Amino acid sequence: MADLGVVDPTSEAYWHDIHGVLAPLRERAAVARSTVGLYEILRYEHCEPLLRNATLHQALQGMLTYQGIDEGPLFDWWQLIMNNHDAPTHTRLRSLVGRAFTPRQVERVRPRIRAVATELIDDLAGAGEIDLLSTFCHDLPLIVLCEMLGVPASDQHIVEQWTTLVALAFSPVIPIEMRATIDAAVVDFNAYADDLVDRCRAHPSDDILSALVHAEEAGERLSRNELQALIINLLFAGHDTTKSMLSIGAWLLATHPDELAKLRADPSLIGNAVEEIGRYETPISGIPRLTTTDIIVAGYAIPAGSYLTMSVPSANRDPRRFVDPDRFDVSRTDTRNLTFGFGVHHCVGASIARAEVQEALAVLVERTEVTPSKDAPAWVPFAAARRFATLPMELIAR
Repeated sequence: MADLGVVDPTSEAYWHDIHGVLAPLRERAAVARSTVGLYEILRYEHCEPLLRNATLHQALQGMLTYQGIDEGPLFDWWQLIMNNHDAPTHTRLRSLVGRAFTPRQVERVRPRIRAVATELIDDLAGAGEIDLLSTFCHDLPLIVLCEMLGVPASDQHIVEQWTTLVALAFSPVIPIEMRATIDAAVVDFNAYADDLVDRCRAHPSDDILSALVHAEEAGERLSRNELQALIINLLFAGHDTTKSMLSIGAWLLATHPDELAKLRADPSLIGNAVEEIGRYETPISGIPRLTTTDIIVAGYAIPAGSYLTMSVPSANRDPRRFVDPDRFDVSRTDTRNLTFGFGVHHCVGASIARAEVQEALAVLVERTEVTPSKDAPAWVPFAAARRFATLPMELIAR
């Protein structure tokens, strides 16, 4: 049995060339050790069943205490996040939240997503080289999510500032000098979310916030604190990850003209294309879990109380699972991957995120010719969601 390789997520080289770092380690062994004390699970055949394994606990719960944060507003909010919990708390919360994210709700939002995308793209087309990341990719999910949750356009700027600060809590290491600022943002964000709930109860509508506020299961409803935590989490996670996936998708299509031509020839491929974008260049660097018993993974003994990370970039490019995994192919028939997780903790907002990226990229492809910068975009190191620093492009109306 091969000795375990070592992954260093504190190295900028890891973030700038994650596939180049992980591929040789994955071929060496199914498991690697991380310099921050985690076990990295590198192959798809092990990641998927581990994500389904009910004996593994959500590791997010311990991420703050692992860094010495065991009190304060951020810590208190962290305890309420749905994906920090296991059954039975997670089961109850998931059942209630799921009632707001029905296929009917998602389909009702699609026309608005397309309308926002069209307006943004038409404003940018012909403007010369622009940063698509900080404009289209940033603005679309922010506008859509805020509208879904009852946030008026006048408040979107401050909500964005709060979500940017909260996102730092999901980074591998929270900068010590930023902790007080993050705490203050959580306090302000909580108060704002509380006000949204009050407004929604006083003036219910047919948006997703109203569905969350009024969701009921066997006489149970989400508490006020649970609603506050959920609103913050949806605004942060829904914006940050979707922005990243949308920008990655735009870049991949712009730099793979044959795949772009396929999509233009057959627009029905857009759903498949978005799955392939998530597989080929996922915004998710890893999904953590905590072992509660001793386990064996690919012959390697991992003791109880160990932190694991399912390496999504590695699993999604595993040649044991995917044919020609390093090729981007919008017509690939087997695109099931781990970008939105797996099992009972599968991303609750996945359907909304997919709809946003599908509609946004469809509009981009239909209405513009996209010319990327000659230089490949740089990845931001240590980000909660893998993302580019900028995405220079020129859009010409078709």
